[in-house]
Amino acid sequence: MIRGIIFDCFGVLYVDTSQYFYEHHVKNYEDLRPELKNLNKAADYGLLTQAELNQAVSELTGLDLPFVSAHIEGIHKRNDALMEYLAELRKTYKVGVLSNIGPGSMDKYFSKEERDTLFDTVVMSGEERMTKPHPLIFALTAERLGLTPGECVMIDDVEENCSGADAAGMRAILYESNAQVKRDLEKILKDQNA
Repeated sequence: MIRGIIFDCFGVLYVDTSQYFYEHHVKNYEDLRPELKNLNKAADYGLLTQAELNQAVSELTGLDLPFVSAHIEGIHKRNDALMEYLAELRKTYKVGVLSNIGPGSMDKYFSKEERDTLFDTVVMSGEERMTKPHPLIFALTAERLGLTPGECVMIDDVEENCSGADAAGMRAILYESNAQVKRDLEKILKDQNA
């Protein structure tokens, strides 16, 4: 029986990430994409602070450091409609967030007070030194909710992460839109009660 719903942060609860910045401001983005991806992954693992990431991106792309620092994180917008749905779900289910994010970076998106109020747990890769799609981080998130992976649904916008959730024993929904997620989740929840 499903008792917990876990949301990804960027691309789901917050839309438009650093990808937007790279695509719109890095002239040779296609050539640099593998290196930029590796830098983001290092930050997600907690190996780079945001300031170190900004510096590395500036050096790699030739963009001025103040410009990178001012804009690389400035594109995120909270998905208010999905947050309202999440609040409704929390009346019945445990709700968590599992995000690939560097240490200390979540405060810019959800304050400590908001995290305590909105979610039952928030698991951040940079604090755990483990990132999605590794199955262990999904299992850890379920455990922090007091549940087994089989009692959870993971909602993520990256197919590889959904595969990692599946490998951990969770159901997974690939996020494409709010309406699609609601439809897919409600089908899973309805089917378990049939």
